Amino acid sequence: MTDIAQPTAAGKPELVAFADCELIPINSSMMLVINRANGNQQVVAPQVIDGLTTCTNFATVETHAAHLASTRAELNGKEDMAADALNNLKSAGMLLDADDICARLAQPAPKQLAPTRVFVITCDRPAAVGRLLDSILRSGQLSQHNALFLIDDSRNPDNRAANREAVVQFNLRSPRDMFYIGEEAQADLLSGLIEKLPEHAEGIRFLLDRALWEGKKTFGRSRTLSLLFSVGYRALVMDDDILCQAVLPPITQQGIGIGSGGMRQATFYENPEALLSSGAAAGFDPLSGHASLLGSTLSTALHTLNKGPLQGPQLQQVNAGLANVLEADAPVLVTQCGSLGDPGTGTHWVQQLGAASVQRLINAPHGLKNALENRLSWLGSGRPNVFKMPFMSQLTGLDNSQLLPPYFPAYRGEDTLFGAMLVAMHHDSVALEYPWSVPHLPLETRPTSIDEPVAGSGGAISLLARYLTRNIDYRDGTSAAHNMQTIARDALRMAARSDEDLALDYRSELARGQAEKVHIMMAKYEEAQKMPSPEWQGYIKRGLEEVQQALVTPQQPTGIQGIPEGLTEAALLQEFRDLATGFAAALNGWVEMREVASTLADDMIAARTIYPL
Repeated sequence: MTDIAQPTAAGKPELVAFADCELIPINSSMMLVINRANGNQQVVAPQVIDGLTTCTNFATVETHAAHLASTRAELNGKEDMAADALNNLKSAGMLLDADDICARLAQPAPKQLAPTRVFVITCDRPAAVGRLLDSILRSGQLSQHNALFLIDDSRNPDNRAANREAVVQFNLRSPRDMFYIGEEAQADLLSGLIEKLPEHAEGIRFLLDRALWEGKKTFGRSRTLSLLFSVGYRALVMDDDILCQAVLPPITQQGIGIGSGGMRQATFYENPEALLSSGAAAGFDPLSGHASLLGSTLSTALHTLNKGPLQGPQLQQVNAGLANVLEADAPVLVTQCGSLGDPGTGTHWVQQLGAASVQRLINAPHGLKNALENRLSWLGSGRPNVFKMPFMSQLTGLDNSQLLPPYFPAYRGEDTLFGAMLVAMHHDSVALEYPWSVPHLPLETRPTSIDEPVAGSGGAISLLARYLTRNIDYRDGTSAAHNMQTIARDALRMAARSDEDLALDYRSELARGQAEKVHIMMAKYEEAQKMPSPEWQGYIKRGLEEVQQALVTPQQPTGIQGIPEGLTEAALLQEFRDLATGFAAALNGWVEMREVASTLADDMIAARTIYPL
């Protein structure tokens, strides 16, 4: 778990953990251990190391000793023997101390924050746009933002006209005008970039030319447009089906969370009336809430959220390996918030929840099945959480004064790949989830069923994200631009592989993910046996069996969900090569694209060519 307890007043316990050490085997009875934090080294028996690798969360020596005595056969339940060994390692400087982490993170690292630009992204949902714009007007504080934009990816010309008119009406009442980035403005940006950067025409078209993605969902394309219209600014990006309201969580927790595992909570509602009455207004608008710490340093964010510096006891059970790579001047590049309403996730999102949220699910008065399928829930954090790998919320903050990667223009999984690329580029960066939510209330129906398959077939985008995540070296100090070029080279390297190797790469990466899921689902099934809900137990058992079956069944790329029927594996792999080559071209030209787009966007704003009349 990633809970951080509140500091204790007196006699605070000293928390230690074994992490961030190089392990160098010497022979069958000796292993050299080098502590990367302080350079200390010691020769230790391999069986001791085996035990220590289960002591990676911060806890007292006594807690670790009790754990080792109960799990290591050679200790035979002797806690004193385990405690003596741990204290010797501590004295030799081989264990991490939570107080040292807190002292490092308390170092002041002030930073000037860039101005904010606000974006609404939409595609063929004019009714939702009108509702959101009305809520933005009610939220106030609009004049504090540098500019407001609506990015319209609608295919239907009537919807584009309705969205443009909604912005016109908004501007009649707003203290800050909103610009409309529709079909014409997007075409102007595309042609302007190609004119200035003809050598990067392939990459520019890959990211922005909608004609290349006819018939496909271009979720990432709109988000990339947001980035190109906010170079040098902090971008606040809203989905069109939310309300611009900040709602306090119905469930609160103390302290601050570090690390993403188990950080989110959920509860479930029978009808919209119960949902909307569940959370109290936060007393601030969510755009200001996001901007409060977006782009700040980690030390500033922690000091603000904690109302003072972190104390050692607050790192109780925090993963020491993660905590040890955090730096005081680490930038908060992404901010997120929770969802009240549709969770905005896949069908089986509840399988990732902790025991307390699952208990609320199985106790839901409208039944487990209805609770899962009616998409009326709260999913969010009951306290601030700091973690490494960001994902996308319905209102997301992006510090685009830093070099951020583009989004993959089409298909699902663009948020996962963006997060993986972001951390692969900025190894020191962190993301922050605030303990409040925005209402997410789609106007269209989104039918879902818990009977849908649990074991996913995996798409190329999500598997690329997994590959990047596996290969991040958080100690690597190379620049973000250099790291982005490394990602581009990896994409080209993949595109050059044979059909046989690509198919095997797909199967191997998919199997790694399924193996991890089996491990998680086995723990969930064990946990489910202790809960008084045969329905939940059966649901988890079914999921475990499906994933286990998928793991032992040879998977082919043509089995990916959504692949057109009759498409051959050779044709699919060639399409993957084309996508990898195009995305590599986009990454290779991205720095220059940002520079030119910044000038083009400012020219459009100054000339008011994107002001709707």
